[in-house]
Amino acid sequence: MSTATLAPEINQSDIYQLLQSGDWATTRTALDEAIRNEPDRAEWHQLLGHCHLNLNDPGAAAVAYAKSVTLSPLDPAAHACFALSLQLSGNPEPAAEAARYTLELAPNDLIALKVLARVAADTRRIGEAKDWCGRILAVKPDDTDAREILRQIQTSEAQPTQAKSGLNGLLADFGTRTKMWEKLGPEHVLQQFVVGLEPKQVVIQPHPVALPPGPDGLPVPPPELSMGYAGGEPVRYLQLGQDSYRILQRILTRHAVALAAGDAVLDWGCAAGRVLRYFAPEAARGCEVWGGDVHAPSINWAKSHLTPFKFFNCSALPHLPFPDGKFKFIYAFSVLTHIVALRDLWLLEISRVLAPGGCAIITVHNEHTWKCFQQENMPGWMPQELRGVPEMPGECIDIQGSRWEHTYTFFHSDYIRRTWGQYFSVAEIVQGADCYQTAVVLRK
Repeated sequence: MSTATLAPEINQSDIYQLLQSGDWATTRTALDEAIRNEPDRAEWHQLLGHCHLNLNDPGAAAVAYAKSVTLSPLDPAAHACFALSLQLSGNPEPAAEAARYTLELAPNDLIALKVLARVAADTRRIGEAKDWCGRILAVKPDDTDAREILRQIQTSEAQPTQAKSGLNGLLADFGTRTKMWEKLGPEHVLQQFVVGLEPKQVVIQPHPVALPPGPDGLPVPPPELSMGYAGGEPVRYLQLGQDSYRILQRILTRHAVALAAGDAVLDWGCAAGRVLRYFAPEAARGCEVWGGDVHAPSINWAKSHLTPFKFFNCSALPHLPFPDGKFKFIYAFSVLTHIVALRDLWLLEISRVLAPGGCAIITVHNEHTWKCFQQENMPGWMPQELRGVPEMPGECIDIQGSRWEHTYTFFHSDYIRRTWGQYFSVAEIVQGADCYQTAVVLRK
């Protein structure tokens, strides 16, 4: 069947006949025509994603599935396919986020479970990968994908220790990574803090290309720079950023903090400006709005595309390149949730650059977060030994990971008042302010 016989009217049976034929290129052409006729039909976008996957173009598939998710937000199959395409296109953390959301809609979705198992295995979270494979085999005992992942894990674990030597050990499991740090010594540790670990000898940043604007008039970052929010799905990503901005505005109003011309604002850990972009009205009336992050690709993108604001690339060392008392308002969404080392020094640095009478809002995991996880569903990154614990054990919990996005922290509210209260006045602790995260309001 040629595309000529399908035009100008394309019906569902024609397209499904093409799908069964395996002629993916012709099917893609037919679906492009179908989408032109019915742009808001989620099914067409999902099938187009299938075509792109079979044509070995997971990046294009992710775009098609993202549109399908937007049009059909409660369809677990759409979210699962979106997660798979992100994983295949080399975006593991957004893929995992999309897969976890799929499991909220369909707890036994095999595609989502396999994405999570593969991401965990590839990032050397061995225990987590085994847990996901166990869940897959509980649903489908003869699943070959899960058994292959387990086989690869067993093969990797059976390799001699010296096979994990070299800098690759820095991205291995926590125990191996710790041994590598000890072996390399303090000079190398400092180098990683300041310079980072760049595998390429030559890195060339191309001239930024013009991008279409989102609903707020500013470009939307690619899925790999979404830091897992909404799995990189553009509409939901923007909505989450706006929701966070509104949370900040409500808290600032409650604490009588008004931002006027000449005041300075800092988004500490801004990534690609998910929340910062909504401070455009403040920037327009004369506020100096800054964003900083350790993730250089996100900062490079933001510098090129979010021109109303100012950005800088942080180091992992606790230093902010600003004079004392620079900022009237500092906020950080889900930053101290991933920092184990030098936390006190970071808090002191934030206190230094916060203006007298200024306000800082920092979100954390606390005892309220723990209760939310127990009542709903423990996230995949929670170690097995903590899953059955009904209440948060202890005042401070560090879950050590191979990289920052695999590291998680919990602080009890009593701990925050006692320890953070040495550097700030803890004005309020807002339980569940941003989904399951709690907002800590600090005044100077």
